[in-house]
Amino acid sequence: MGRMLSSAVALFLGLVLAGAVSLLLAAPARADIGPKPSMEFSFRYEIEPVEIVDGRLIECEDEACGQGKPLETLGPQDFSCTEGTCSSMSYGYAPYHRLVITFTDRARESNVFTKQAFDARFTVTVSESAMRVREAGGVTRRITGSRCCNGLWLTLILETLVAGAYVSAFGLPRWMLGWVPLASAFSLPVVWFAFPQMALPAGWVIGLSEAFAVVFEAGLMYAAGRGAVSVGHAAALSVAMNAVSFLVGMAV
Repeated sequence: MGRMLSSAVALFLGLVLAGAVSLLLAAPARADIGPKPSMEFSFRYEIEPVEIVDGRLIECEDEACGQGKPLETLGPQDFSCTEGTCSSMSYGYAPYHRLVITFTDRARESNVFTKQAFDARFTVTVSESAMRVREAGGVTRRITGSRCCNGLWLTLILETLVAGAYVSAFGLPRWMLGWVPLASAFSLPVVWFAFPQMALPAGWVIGLSEAFAVVFEAGLMYAAGRGAVSVGHAAALSVAMNAVSFLVGMAV
């Protein structure tokens, strides 16, 4: 009986993840369901201000940036510019970067620079023939809070839908669904505001934050069940919910 239940849980998780991956491949739009490393560039001019036409963020593995490649557009990962600002979001940046911006008067390249903050802000000083990039700090709490709020609503909807399917599939108590949005409402702000402050590579920050969300939400649902829900079901449900929200966050 236990083996059959384990197989059923594995099948459910596989179907859920397959559906989420299909959505990931089919939807190239963008949203902020979870924190991803980002850069925002503001421009200051030592010359008469000129408008931005286009731009590229060159990613490099070496300090000389001799073999750099433009940041690839993949789901929410991209680099884009308006007439006066540029920004990017990535699953994981290279160690070194260079900006190549086309203005209305000419194209300019920047110095090679690095990124320290998880959500980093840069000041770009534009001269007659070049640009100087300097990191100015992290993205403001107002911007991060807005992204978190948008991501919270989408996370609550997605994870409640996944939980509803899981509860129905395995005949679990319906009251569990009431704990799903509560668990997400507690875990998501920690994921957004606490983990990005860690002085760790972006991959570690994302991995640790997702692990925290899985363990916290599983623990809360198991504790709330008081024996009505097994550890295995609580863990499997938490993995399914967070996997779907993470994958969808990469796609929409």
